[in-house]
Amino acid sequence: MSKVLCAEVRLPDSVSADAELRRLRKESPRLVIQMLSMKRRPNTRAVRMIAAQTLRALKTDSMIAAKPEMDLLLRMAGTAQISEAMEKAGYGAGGRRFLVAAGPDRGVARLEKSLTAGVSAARYSLLAEDVLDAGGIKMVETAALLGTRN
Repeated sequence: MSKVLCAEVRLPDSVSADAELRRLRKESPRLVIQMLSMKRRPNTRAVRMIAAQTLRALKTDSMIAAKPEMDLLLRMAGTAQISEAMEKAGYGAGGRRFLVAAGPDRGVARLEKSLTAGVSAARYSLLAEDVLDAGGIKMVETAALLGTRN
């Protein structure tokens, strides 16, 4: 089984988003981990469904990008253009930062535990499951349609 973790990220000025993302990926190499910036908090149910699309595309060799982390970013941004995705939802795009991690249950549980302990606890707020709303449904549908264009 696979699991998806969503968290809001608040990094101190002394920690770059790029360095933090590299650290997390190094510590959890079996997970697909992406940091996003969005104007408003995304619907977590939609994020989980989109991450599941990426994991399914990885297994079926039908990703819309060469790497699953980029596939996830493209789907979350709702575009097949990498430059547009980076501008719209990349961690440097401005807005609130969010972390999405997806993969085997055990790996996600281990990451969740590390994010809620010690110094990391002040940086990460795990997001509770939302009810899927109209905006979330639109995000999921757009992400799914991107995968059909291959």
